Amino acid sequence: WWRPETADRDLGLTKEMGFTWVKQGFAWRDIEGARKGTFDWSNADRVVSLANSKQIEILARIDNAPEWAAPGCFNAAKKTMGPAKNTQDWLAFLKTFVTRYKGRIRAYEIWNEPNLSREWCNRPPNPAEYAALLKTSYQTIKAIDPNALVVSAGMTPTTQNNDEAMPDATFIEKMYAAMGNKSDGYFDALGVHAPGFKAPPE
Repeated sequence: WWRPETADRDLGLTKEMGFTWVKQGFAWRDIEGARKGTFDWSNADRVVSLANSKQIEILARIDNAPEWAAPGCFNAAKKTMGPAKNTQDWLAFLKTFVTRYKGRIRAYEIWNEPNLSREWCNRPPNPAEYAALLKTSYQTIKAIDPNALVVSAGMTPTTQNNDEAMPDATFIEKMYAAMGNKSDGYFDALGVHAPGFKAPPE
């Protein structure tokens, strides 16, 4: 995204290694950051065109509302980290994004690590709120591109359980409960983050 001088090389190496997908973040704040209805598609168009030219599928992680849509939701780097105050603003952006890239992006991951307060406007993690966001996002995407895959946000692996973080397994259990213990109408694939840290998968 921010390194066009190496993107072609890196995607070429990705393809040489036999990978057929790449996950790319598309921060809402980087595209519609200035004001509602004003879009900068330059980086997004370049990234999508390059991946398409290499015949590599894109899993687009979409998150991070701009300041005008989520006032006061900042991280230490003064970047907006959280969902919109008005979900309709998010859905309007999502509709515009999916319409633009229909047939060129095959999968959409809705948000990132909402089991951390820093990713949820510095509020305690809320599985039911996230499930509601996921449902309306799913409906919006499928109405435009029924063949697109919708992936739930990967959670950060953590055992911390307080207002700052919720264990990933706990968050997912509560998310499923909020969805009536079914994924139909919410997502096609469950997103998982497994970085390992001190405990690799094996």
